Amino acid sequence: MYRNTDNWVLHADVYGTESQFEVFVEVPGVTREDIELEVTPLAVRVWGVKKTPVKGATALAIEIQTGRFQREIHLPSRVDTSSVSAELKSGVLHITLIRQKPVRVSIPVQSEGNSNL
Repeated sequence: MYRNTDNWVLHADVYGTESQFEVFVEVPGVTREDIELEVTPLAVRVWGVKKTPVKGATALAIEIQTGRFQREIHLPSRVDTSSVSAELKSGVLHITLIRQKPVRVSIPVQSEGNSNL
């Protein structure tokens, strides 16, 4: 059995509380040096490469996925990008993101008679 294993899909779970989100991404067989992580206020992007376990030999059967991977996970509300932590343990990348507190802004509403236009 042979298959093209480049660009495989990462499986992820996202959990939320009032104060934070926790994202769990399965990356079995990938070292932390081969994982990149980018966080924006509304998304987490994980990418990297899972290397072939044996070099210099002919593959007779390939069932383990290898190659490049990328996954973008959209979050339901904004997070503080300066308060992100990530830990790789037993093939699972655990990312903790602190929810950004909403900013309340008062905007004065003018009536037609008070317009300065």
